[in-house]
Amino acid sequence: YVSNTPGSPMCACAENMAVVTRSDCTQVQVDEETTFTWNVAESTLEAGIYVEDIDFNACQGLNNNNNNLEARAKLLHAEGLLAAEKLAALQGNLVGSETGKCNAAIEQFLGTKGITRIS
Repeated sequence: YVSNTPGSPMCACAENMAVVTRSDCTQVQVDEETTFTWNVAESTLEAGIYVEDIDFNACQGLNNNNNNLEARAKLLHAEGLLAAEKLAALQGNLVGSETGKCNAAIEQFLGTKGITRIS
């Protein structure tokens, strides 16, 4: 994949994503050095950053289920770094691949907009 899914940005907050069965995710590893210099005479603080290397890696997920956004969120939740409400909200967009779940999520969303299926 090299572009966004129609109707969704390629990189954005989950609430702006379309309903999908799953999503890849990326973690960034950065080797950097930060320096701070305080100038007493002028009462100024200067900060500088030197980035030596940036690596883009598949994110690490729960139970070694890597490169999977939902598994990453589950790992963060298990580590106490993501609230249950945030995980549940994400799972509203990442609905899984079980039969009918994607269509059910789309119909539920459309229902919130007053759009219903006519039999």
